[in-house]
Amino acid sequence: MKIEEYLGTTKEEVESRKYNIWIGISLRNKYFTKENIEKYILWALNYTKDDVLIVIADRIEAINIEVLDKYNKLRAFKVALRKGDEKEKEIEMIISKLPEEKRKMIKIIRWREINNTKYHDYRIEVLFEEFKKKGAFYNKIIEMAKNHWSKGGRTLTENRLEKLLEKLSEYLLYEIPLFLNGAKYGGLPEKGGKTYLLNIYPGPGEFDDFLMDLQDGKSFPELTQKLKITDKFAMVSGFCD
Repeated sequence: MKIEEYLGTTKEEVESRKYNIWIGISLRNKYFTKENIEKYILWALNYTKDDVLIVIADRIEAINIEVLDKYNKLRAFKVALRKGDEKEKEIEMIISKLPEEKRKMIKIIRWREINNTKYHDYRIEVLFEEFKKKGAFYNKIIEMAKNHWSKGGRTLTENRLEKLLEKLSEYLLYEIPLFLNGAKYGGLPEKGGKTYLLNIYPGPGEFDDFLMDLQDGKSFPELTQKLKITDKFAMVSGFCD
């Protein structure tokens, strides 16, 4: 694994196994091949504190399917879940080849299972309310969505993209709370729940820098205060050798 950047942490902290690590699998990201996912899992197993959480972003992929593939909301949702099923089976095959002690260290979950708390829902509500104001935060989210979907290889024309940006931006809005307060799974700590604060992803990117600035209160300090962040996350930008 080639680590290109450490955000919110250091090489020394990661290698000392300070964090529990989570891996987010974007269903539309072609970099997440079976081979690359396996390399990410092996890297995470080597550096995580206790165990590794793999989050399959299936439900929010329905946003992209609805907009880009022109499906109705229900059909888009069903297609997203089916793609999530396929990806989960693929990851299970990867894990099945590992020694038992390593298999026990890995949890695979779907989007509906992550951060299923009133605090997470509160943060989503705060973000959407700020977005609806169509101020500086709105402009930044729209800008990032436009930059992402304007990259080489995308099939959207400039005219069509402009009409779809608000809906496509919802994907980013739903992602933000997952990163900002860490991926939380299993309930409260006293009931065995854990917070996974280090994410590895093929980057770096504009969204990563935005998240760090938002977390630190640099870009939108009033919004950061409203989000009531209790656990600071870190990111590693990594590419497979």
